[in-house]
Amino acid sequence: MPLNAASSANPLALLGGTFDPVHFGHLRIASETGAALKLPEVRLIPSKTPVHRARPGASESQRLAMLRLAVADVPGLAADDRELKRETPSYTVLTLESLRAEFPQRPLIWLIGIDAFMHINHWYEWPRLFELAHFVVLNRPGFAVSQALSPVLSEVWQGRLTRSAEALVETTHGSIYLHTVTPQAISATEIRNTIAAGAADSALESLLPAPVLAYIRAHQLYIGEPRTT
Repeated sequence: MPLNAASSANPLALLGGTFDPVHFGHLRIASETGAALKLPEVRLIPSKTPVHRARPGASESQRLAMLRLAVADVPGLAADDRELKRETPSYTVLTLESLRAEFPQRPLIWLIGIDAFMHINHWYEWPRLFELAHFVVLNRPGFAVSQALSPVLSEVWQGRLTRSAEALVETTHGSIYLHTVTPQAISATEIRNTIAAGAADSALESLLPAPVLAYIRAHQLYIGEPRTT
């Protein structure tokens, strides 16, 4: 695989999601991965219209407000609202095109969970993703990725996999790096359903930051029927 020219610019890591609501699982994954790979900046990007999941329970502005509250005091983390400003669905390739236009010489690194990566060949214009960014695949301990991939993804995996984190800094795009992370036993679905069930704040304080919980209470979010997605 030919590599593009090296860049001296600081790498920019990216983590997409609905963040409905943002919780400690999101923040820990972003912070711990950023620290482990020496990434100076990780941007969390809330999706406008998720392509592969149900519409969020909170509005775009509410999800962005909660995300900004959550990262306000976390070094190295920031919120990026570019997907919310677009009228198109939240296709990752369009987001990366926007970032690449803004940062033509900066290494871009998309953080993606292994479960999502295993279906990346169903994403919009998916082969172009690797022409725009590196992909750090966040793996579960002991999970054999290479044995679980489809034939088409296995070929991409073998051709682009690097075992050197330095490759993510020395080039601007094109590599896949496998990074094992501590599993986070927190889900936004669990949080929404816990709130819908009328739980007290004490049942939620270990799941999401206090400013986010205060925002949820102030705006009476997620009250009503529990949701499964």
